[in-house]
Amino acid sequence: MGGRAARHAAHAEAASVTAVQSLATVSTERLRGRRPVAEDRADYVRIWTDPRVPTDAHLRTAEDAVRTLDETLAHWERWGFGPWTVLERGDEAVIGRVGPAHTRVTGRPEVEVAWFLDADVWGRGYATELAHEAVRAAFDDLQLDSVVSYTTPANAASQAVMRRLGFTFEAAIEHAGLPHVLFRLTAPAARG
Repeated sequence: MGGRAARHAAHAEAASVTAVQSLATVSTERLRGRRPVAEDRADYVRIWTDPRVPTDAHLRTAEDAVRTLDETLAHWERWGFGPWTVLERGDEAVIGRVGPAHTRVTGRPEVEVAWFLDADVWGRGYATELAHEAVRAAFDDLQLDSVVSYTTPANAASQAVMRRLGFTFEAAIEHAGLPHVLFRLTAPAARG
């Protein structure tokens, strides 16, 4: 590779690394997202196993919470981004997990914007607030053409968040052996 082409390639690689490194923490007016750490396990278990979560208890066990955190830590190691551990600014209490991550939907690779928040903070707009930052990062920093989000048909609250973010319904699917609804958001530049 010649001089200018080599410099351009090196600059593009450095810019890409910088963009992904910048995703280790994000902030909004009320929230802070940071790269998860193993010490988040107790908070993940507390939030994941809360009986107020309208999902079958056998799907939200402590083991599932630990597995989810371990998978999230591995995703960050492999890809340099992933769902953040979410803290309320001020007291810095862990209140959930929000962010983009690789997934498979109907056999295809996708990047999902997902959220899971402590029931004590539901109704405050936190999911929308930090998921908006996740969408911005997916399009601006990761330069993706689209992202997906999905939930069960009964989860009207998550579907409302998706719609507030601009996602549109794409299909009824099966995920983890259960019926789900799939929503998609296309990057502004890709919308033409």
